[in-house]
Amino acid sequence: MANPSVLGIQKVYSVEFVVDYFDRSRNFYINNMGFQETHSSTPAWEDRFKTKALYFSANDIKIMIAAPLSHHSYTAQYLKILCPGIRKVTFLVKNLDGATEYLKNHDATFIHDLMEIESAHSRHRFITIATPIGFLEFTFLEIDGDGEDVPMFDNILPGGGEEGIYKHIDHMTINARTIFPICHFLEHVMDMKKFWSVSFHTPDYQSGKKGTGLSSQVMYDPASMVKFATNEPLYPHFNDSQIQTFVEKNHGAGIQHLALSVDHLLDTIETLRSRGVEFLTTPDEYYNLLPDRLAKQNVSNFKEDIADLKKQGILVDGKDDRYLLQIFLKDASVLYSEEHAGPFFYEIIQRCGHPGFGEGNFRALFEAIELQDSSQ
Repeated sequence: MANPSVLGIQKVYSVEFVVDYFDRSRNFYINNMGFQETHSSTPAWEDRFKTKALYFSANDIKIMIAAPLSHHSYTAQYLKILCPGIRKVTFLVKNLDGATEYLKNHDATFIHDLMEIESAHSRHRFITIATPIGFLEFTFLEIDGDGEDVPMFDNILPGGGEEGIYKHIDHMTINARTIFPICHFLEHVMDMKKFWSVSFHTPDYQSGKKGTGLSSQVMYDPASMVKFATNEPLYPHFNDSQIQTFVEKNHGAGIQHLALSVDHLLDTIETLRSRGVEFLTTPDEYYNLLPDRLAKQNVSNFKEDIADLKKQGILVDGKDDRYLLQIFLKDASVLYSEEHAGPFFYEIIQRCGHPGFGEGNFRALFEAIELQDSSQ
């Protein structure tokens, strides 16, 4: 069993997504993605922050969307600088005082003093730090009382809603111009460990005239299994990389995508497609080469039919009879044909014993996004 996190991180409690079109985002999470709307901001919260907000939940996942009600709100200021995207990741911790002391001793940059808000059913104590990831903030939250209650928010589903198909956030992926400050921050301030790394170029790189590449490193908290992958572009053709393209479209470094874990990916994708969700396409050649690749990786217990995976565009990777299935949604700017909607997207993943990220799929995603960008 892993040693407890020195910060006492138990899980990702929530992510806050700043949006410009509130109703469009609400429709996406409810009608397309199938989340449950669980909490809505009260007039007191809206008056205090000049922002309206909703929480969407599925099992262990909470996603909050927030949109400005005033040009002077924090959400309006965010949207003046960046595209719609994730502004904050909140970690549930066992002991906030202990976490705060550790952060103070490890050079964390605090944004506000320890704060506390209460309702009749719970008390939330929290503190927030800056990160080297653009304008992304990390909040550390301790809850006393009802864990499903959110002070200053109305509970829309007092009896609880459907659990939904998504189980938890598998990982979060960051795109930045350089990964060292981010990985150093995650190691030194957050006490995370190195989990995995990869570096590669696209095949046409050998021509010397074009082709791009990336380097990626995954850091994680062994106790809670919270994972962050960070990507950077590689020289040469640094500025042509889709990692740099993300930074330009986003107007800064940020979280490129969240990976949501499911138990049955094929069924999930069929359901999501029927709701209008659109996914990145995968070249046919990927599936032609797949049997040989899985054989070389010693994956002989593969249960799914490759024809079914090809039909849905699902990727496969693994090692030593453990594998994973994954697929990536189109990013918001492509989905809405609107550049300012931003380059964020979701990944859906099913793990069949394989804990890694799959270098083959990592390359496939990178090349699929390159193709998507070149076709726009």
